[in-house]
Amino acid sequence: MGQAVRTAGRAAPSSIEEARGGGGVARPGQRGKGGGGGSGTGNPCTRLVAAALELFNRRGYAATTVREIVQAAGVTKPVLYYHFGSKEGIYTAILERSLEEFTTAVAALEAREGTVRERIERLLGEVFDLFLQHQPVVRLVHAVFYGPAEGAPPFDFEKFHRVFHGAIRRLVEEGVARGEFRPGSVEDMAVLLHGVAAICMDLELVELPERPGRQGLERMLALIFRGIERKRSEEEA
Repeated sequence: MGQAVRTAGRAAPSSIEEARGGGGVARPGQRGKGGGGGSGTGNPCTRLVAAALELFNRRGYAATTVREIVQAAGVTKPVLYYHFGSKEGIYTAILERSLEEFTTAVAALEAREGTVRERIERLLGEVFDLFLQHQPVVRLVHAVFYGPAEGAPPFDFEKFHRVFHGAIRRLVEEGVARGEFRPGSVEDMAVLLHGVAAICMDLELVELPERPGRQGLERMLALIFRGIERKRSEEEA
């Protein structure tokens, strides 16, 4: 995959919600400046992130200008420069904070109690829900990662994959070690589980009339577990 490694920027919004244009504070450890002109709801940093995300998705990173972002946010250029430093800074901030919160969410889901099957089902199901809740950020990631080079700042997009797949793989490995799953290739099982979740999420992006949704994902996972779970007869053999 092209342009996988991308470097960090200088600022980050406070949450994925802010990267979607939801509530949040301006910048960790820094008090947001008021003023800047313009109208709109929410603090200036929140409005800037929402405006940038919408413009990056609609026009592309390269075609979007600082002027367009600040006009859409109802602030002035100095406000953007104060919070993010540049267009590159606001772009990187959206991605950095989204990755940070995704990593935290996956770690929390992986650590929950229950059988390995239950934990995998919760992990994949709740990541699917997060995907639906944060589609603007997801669309930006897909557009830049899979699209033509637009001069966007470097960012390690593949870390989203490594975080998610790593959690699935560790859970499968635990399932095999505990005798819940049949002996076999841990990586093959992890790829199968990850692949089903990924295709269900991708189908949400293309907005087909009939999409599996979370219920469809759960049905497909049940089919996979039917094949990889160790049966009682096998345990007694």
